[in-house]
Amino acid sequence: MRFSGIIETALTQQKELLHSPDKRKSDKPMRAFSVREVSHALRVKYNSLRQYLNTLDGMPAGTLEAGNRKYFTAEEVNQILDVLLSEGKIGLERYPRRLPEDPQARLVVYNLKGGVSKTSLSANLAQFLALRGYRILVIDLDPQASFSDMFDIQADVDNLPSIYDVLKYEDPVNDTGPIPITDAIQATYVPNIDIVPGSMSMTEFEFETSASFREGADATPFHRRISDALEQVDAYYDLVLFDTPPHMSFAVIAAVFAARGMLIPLSAGMLDVVSLAKFLELAAGTMEVVEQHQDKRYDFIRFVLTRYSSSDPAQLQLSSFLRSHLGGAMLKHDFVSSTAIADAGNTMNPLLEIDPSSFHRKTYDRIFESLSGITDEIDAEIMASWGRTPFEREDS
Repeated sequence: MRFSGIIETALTQQKELLHSPDKRKSDKPMRAFSVREVSHALRVKYNSLRQYLNTLDGMPAGTLEAGNRKYFTAEEVNQILDVLLSEGKIGLERYPRRLPEDPQARLVVYNLKGGVSKTSLSANLAQFLALRGYRILVIDLDPQASFSDMFDIQADVDNLPSIYDVLKYEDPVNDTGPIPITDAIQATYVPNIDIVPGSMSMTEFEFETSASFREGADATPFHRRISDALEQVDAYYDLVLFDTPPHMSFAVIAAVFAARGMLIPLSAGMLDVVSLAKFLELAAGTMEVVEQHQDKRYDFIRFVLTRYSSSDPAQLQLSSFLRSHLGGAMLKHDFVSSTAIADAGNTMNPLLEIDPSSFHRKTYDRIFESLSGITDEIDAEIMASWGRTPFEREDS
């Protein structure tokens, strides 16, 4: 406990120094984006976007900064998106909002192997999709709550309700029970991203679920508790993203059951591939048990290589091995190893929160293209699940 206190105090001091003059990361808004960055996010040619910004009614003015360059906030990027659709400059294949008949997209990022950059991938993917216009609810199922920390939502520190409070069972002795998921949702400083934070209390859910089997409690089955809770917010989000801990738990099984798409991050090492085979066998066996109650199908299951370096002959060979056997289930783009991501992790910032000028341009472009490509592929899978023809990016 003493060591915990020492580290917590030191981290608080470090955060205040890092975010000075603000005390917390969320005290200041997300950075603004250049016209070129906006054109890439919305998949509109740069010269065309410049013309639209000057000629179409309803376009935001943006802000002129050094060098007479115009920048737009994330809120303004979404305003630009709406104007482009209303004026017929883009079609529904580039408008990531659900129609009334479209099912809510639900993506679980899932692997039992630790150290595969699962949370880093989830956080960056969420921000890239949010900038495109997706309204996203993130559910952090990891008791360590690393995803929540990256977005400055700390349920344990600030005494906020967490996903545990949504999933827990009725306790007639203490007259307590689960709360509506709407009471646990926290807005973030990133437009279009809300979070149901994780907390250490999630460990209690595992014990309570085990006890419910022994006691024969008459309650919603554990595997349906997440999907049932999400019914309350079905109309408000285009995408629900689950960040999961690296172990098989009742909460993870509930997320896997609720999801409609699955993204499996995998480090490019043979031991990781061996672990993946065992993990998939375990996951399949678990879902077979769940399917005794209800059939389960996914819109897509995809694998993505993480911490990947094409200059490493062993990783390159393993990549070829996986692609030859898994084929189209492997994403074409890899989450590459990069000093930009390592530095961003040290400051608890996803890539889009970092000023590109703080890195060598090639270093930044390399990881940006990696994450943008992954986002394009996931975006295409979601669009296909809505019955739309995915948009193929054109050169700007």
